[in-house]
Amino acid sequence: MKIAVLIGGLRFDSQRRIMNGILEKAVFDGTDVYIFTCDSWTYSSFYYTKGETAIFSLPDLKDYDGVILHGDTVYDKSVISELVKKIREARIPCISLNVKYPGMLYMGMDNANGIYGIVEHLLRVHQAKRFAFISGPEENMDSTERWESFRKALADNKIPFDNRYFYYGDYHPESGKKAVGYFYDLPGAFPDAIVAANDEMALGAFYKLKELGYEVPEQVLLTGYDNAIVGRNHSPRITSVERPETELGAKAYEKLRDVILGKEGSEETTLKSHLIFTESCGCHDSEAEPEESFRMKMITDKLHVTEFSEIVKSSSADFTGAPTFEQLLVEIRRYIKLINPNEFYMCMCVVEDSYQTDRNYEITGKTQIEALSQYAPEICIPLIYRRGEFENYGRFPVEKFLPDKYTVAGKGRFYTVVPLHYQDRCYGYCVIGNSRLMMDSELFHLFIMNINNALENLRKQSMLNSMVHRLNRMWIYDTLTEVFNRAGFFKFAPNLIREAIDRKENLFILFLDLDGLKSVNDRYGHDEGDAFIKAMGMILRQLHGNGELVMRYGGDEFVVMSKNYTDEKAAGYIRRIERSIDEYNMTSGKEYKLGASMGYSLVEPEEDMKLEDLIEVADQEMYKVKKAKKERLKNQQP
Repeated sequence: MKIAVLIGGLRFDSQRRIMNGILEKAVFDGTDVYIFTCDSWTYSSFYYTKGETAIFSLPDLKDYDGVILHGDTVYDKSVISELVKKIREARIPCISLNVKYPGMLYMGMDNANGIYGIVEHLLRVHQAKRFAFISGPEENMDSTERWESFRKALADNKIPFDNRYFYYGDYHPESGKKAVGYFYDLPGAFPDAIVAANDEMALGAFYKLKELGYEVPEQVLLTGYDNAIVGRNHSPRITSVERPETELGAKAYEKLRDVILGKEGSEETTLKSHLIFTESCGCHDSEAEPEESFRMKMITDKLHVTEFSEIVKSSSADFTGAPTFEQLLVEIRRYIKLINPNEFYMCMCVVEDSYQTDRNYEITGKTQIEALSQYAPEICIPLIYRRGEFENYGRFPVEKFLPDKYTVAGKGRFYTVVPLHYQDRCYGYCVIGNSRLMMDSELFHLFIMNINNALENLRKQSMLNSMVHRLNRMWIYDTLTEVFNRAGFFKFAPNLIREAIDRKENLFILFLDLDGLKSVNDRYGHDEGDAFIKAMGMILRQLHGNGELVMRYGGDEFVVMSKNYTDEKAAGYIRRIERSIDEYNMTSGKEYKLGASMGYSLVEPEEDMKLEDLIEVADQEMYKVKKAKKERLKNQQP
C-alpha cells in the first residue's frame, strides 16, 4: 500500500507527533508513506510562500492508494482549494485532519474544551480578572476555534473582554514577545492573565514579561497549548493542553487503511484533549518529567544543535562560493556525507542549456511568472546518496516523482519531499528517504535553504554573464545584420593586418554597396528596406569560411577583409556572392530584387598602414563598378 501525507511543516512538536503516529503504524504494516511538506509558516513574502507550497503540485495522487491531508497547516486558501480539488479528481480515499471538507473523512482533536477549561481554571482557581489572548494565524482553523472558545468561556462567566488585548501571532516565540510588547504599550491596567494559543508563543511572552519586570505566575498568569517539549521542560513549566497528536496520526492512518481495504468506519472522529495545570499559572507541577531523562535530552539536543549549526554555517559559505553547478554538487556531496541520511535525492528540473530559459526571460524583459513557478515536465537527479555511496540519474517524467528503481513498493519505507526554490522560481525538490531529518532536526531545513540560495546565486551569475556577453555583442556586432559593426571591425582588423604583415601575405578588402535600397524604402517601406539589408548580411555570413572579417560599414554598405588572396581568388569570392544573391531572389518571394555593386583591392600590408585608407581604396573600386553598371543600364534604355 502507498499513501501520501500533505502537511505544511514539520517544525512544531504537534506536527512531529502526528507524523510519528502515522509512521509507527504504517511502517509496521509495510505501507510506504510519501510526505510532501514545506516551511512557509513564518515568511511574509508571497513569492517565497508560493515557491514553498508548489511542492503540493508535485505528486500525481492517482498513483496513491490514499492520502492524509493536514490542511490546517497550510494557510494559503488558494493552495488548499487546489489540493482539495486535486484529491477529489484522483478519486482516492482521504482523511482530513482538523478541518472538515465535504466528501472527505475527518479526524480531529478537541480545541474548544481545552481553552474553555483553561479560562475557567484561571477564573475560578486563580481569580484572574484582566485577560489577554495571543492567537495563532488568522486563517488557521485551530487558532480560530481556540479564540472562539476563549471568548465563549469569558462570556459564559460574564467577564468582559477588551478587544484591544487580542493579538494575531504565528505560533512562533517571537510573535509572543511582540504581543506582550503590544499589550504593554496600551493605556490602562496590564493583564493579570495571558492565554496563548500554543506553548511556543507562551514562552516568547514569558521572556518579554521578564524583560519588562513582570513575574510569572506571581504577577501574571500565563498559559499555552499543545504541551510542547519546550513548554513542559521549561521553568516554570507552562500550563497547557495536551492533545492526542500521536494517537491522531495513528488512528488517521488506521482509518485510511481500513477504507482502502474496503472496511466501513465512522466518517468523523474527534479525540479529546487533556488539561495540564502547572507552574506558569501557579499550580503544583505533578507531571514533571524525570530529571535524569530531561538532562539527557538537553545534552543530546545541545550536541545536535552544536554539530548541525556548524554544518549549516560552513555549508552556507561553501555553497554560495561555488563558481559552477558542478562545483556546487561537489560541495553538497561533502556535506551530505557528513550528515549521512539513509537516502538523499537532489531532483532538478531539466531546463535546456542549464539556466538558459530563465536567462532568456530576464534578458528579453518578458514576464513568464507561471512558467517559472511550476515544475518542469522532466526531472533529472544529479546527486543521489544511497547506502553510503553517490550516483546520479538522467531524465525522467516529473509525474514519476522518483524513478521506479528507487521506490520499491511494500517495504514500509517513508520519503520526505521538500521544495528546492528561490522565491517562486522552482528549481526542483529534495527527497530524504527513510530518515527523520526533517522531523527531528530544526536545522536541516536551513541546510536545504543554503542549497536554494546557492542555486539562485548560480542562476544570477549565469544571467549576469549572459547579459555581459550580450552587451559585448551589441558593442561589436550590428544588431540588424549580425555582422561586425565599425567598433567590432576596427577592434579585430589590426590583428588580421598584423598576421598578413608577419606572413607576408596580401590583404583583400571588398567594398559592397546595395543597389536599389532607396526605391525599396520608398515603395515598400523601411521595414522592407531593413529586410533588404538583412538579407545581404545573411549572405555574407553564410559565405564566411576563410577567416574573412565582415562589417556593415554604413546604411547599405558592407566591407569584407581577409588575407592571402589573389585576383583569381577575389573574383571567385565575388562570384559566390552573386550566385547567393541570385538564389535568394529566386526563393524570397519578394517583388523587388536584391542586388549589389562590389569593388575590391589587393594590398601588400605595411607597418602603420591606416585601415581607413585601405577601405577608401576598395570604395573607389566599388564606385567604378557601380558607375559602369549605371552606364550599361542607361545605354540599354530605348
